[in-house]
Amino acid sequence: MRTPFNILPWLIGTYMTRFIEASQQHTFRINDINNAEMSGKFLHISDIHLDPYYLPNRNPKSYCRLYASKLKKNKSGQFGTVGSKCDSPLALVDSAFSFLKENFQDVDFVIYTGDSLRHDRDPNFPFLKEDVILGHEAIVKYVTETFNLSKTKFIPTLGNNDEWTHNQLEGGTNTLFGNLTKIWAPLNLNLTSDFANGGYYRQDVNAKLSVLSLNSLYFYENNEKIRDCHHTQSPGSIQLKWIEDQLKNMREEGRVVYISQHVPLLDSDGEPSFLPKCQNKFIQLLGKFSDVVYGHFTGHTNLDALTFLTESDNFRDKYNLHYLDRDEGPSKKSVNNIVLVMYNAPSIVPGKYSTSLGTFGELTDYIQYYLDIEKANVIGRAIWEIEYIATETYNMKQLSPSEWSKVLRKMKYKNSKAWKKYIKFFTLSS
Repeated sequence: MRTPFNILPWLIGTYMTRFIEASQQHTFRINDINNAEMSGKFLHISDIHLDPYYLPNRNPKSYCRLYASKLKKNKSGQFGTVGSKCDSPLALVDSAFSFLKENFQDVDFVIYTGDSLRHDRDPNFPFLKEDVILGHEAIVKYVTETFNLSKTKFIPTLGNNDEWTHNQLEGGTNTLFGNLTKIWAPLNLNLTSDFANGGYYRQDVNAKLSVLSLNSLYFYENNEKIRDCHHTQSPGSIQLKWIEDQLKNMREEGRVVYISQHVPLLDSDGEPSFLPKCQNKFIQLLGKFSDVVYGHFTGHTNLDALTFLTESDNFRDKYNLHYLDRDEGPSKKSVNNIVLVMYNAPSIVPGKYSTSLGTFGELTDYIQYYLDIEKANVIGRAIWEIEYIATETYNMKQLSPSEWSKVLRKMKYKNSKAWKKYIKFFTLSS
């Protein structure tokens, strides 16, 4: 039995490509709801990818675990290894959660879009069931030590690396959902039979705002244990029916809804991530209830990317997606008729929403933070900094569809400042 957490600190980390983005702070304004003061701020955290076996000064080709006597340069760093397939070291995660604890005690809730565990890449350290359980337990421990859960609700979502087997999850009740129900107990979530049978749930934040935490594995094209959504009893079809029922209820209740799921509908190249029928039905459902759904949050690709849900003239498929790809500028069709903006976070993200009557729940801004890992490795300490503030960067009043339409019109010109800034922040590669 491997017991890494008995010999190493209980820390969590965030998956990196070149740098680690730490927080994209969304903000909102709230009047007195349930006699409680709301800050109008929440965090979006994604893709922690904890690797308790990561060691500094090791060979990156061994996933930063094994020592190579002939390796004089390019050894693994204390806070991470840029450009490698190594996951998050403990020092990186410790600094991230220390930063969150020191700076974000006033957030109303945290959306966590999954992938707590390391990638199952190393044949010398294959995944065991105990690794999955211990990894999820480590996340909960860090959450309980970082946030006051009586004031801040932490709302997790299942990622594609969080199962017994990467990407694979069968439909119906299973041991993973049962274990997570126990592990997530300290979070005081609304885990009803919906979660026990499907891995998704509705979490009310207050009297006006709810979050739907979805199980994107039941739509994901790489999950070989499910069928497409034209099968009425497929896990994806059952989840879509549940989503529709929830959105109908929330419309009747006058609620605002944020949707959280791990895998975005479009991958890093702008290609569909879901099975074809699941993809189309979900898109049309989001459009149908865009008067209720005020935010959609995902992770998975490790990119700071935007996707726009737009209304079209097509009678059959009334709504389409437009992915803001760094290799392509916005098309003429993408700048008009935006009904929903979908935010994909590279890792940890805080934001703001409106709390005023009439505009309650509308996203007003977000702040993206980052850590320069190469610099941190040199100086021996982590310094988290603001990367950009959305409204200031794109000269917006708030994050409404109409304001984003104005930004996209500017971005049509690839030499525009707005487009160059988007490309820069897409991967934070410069």
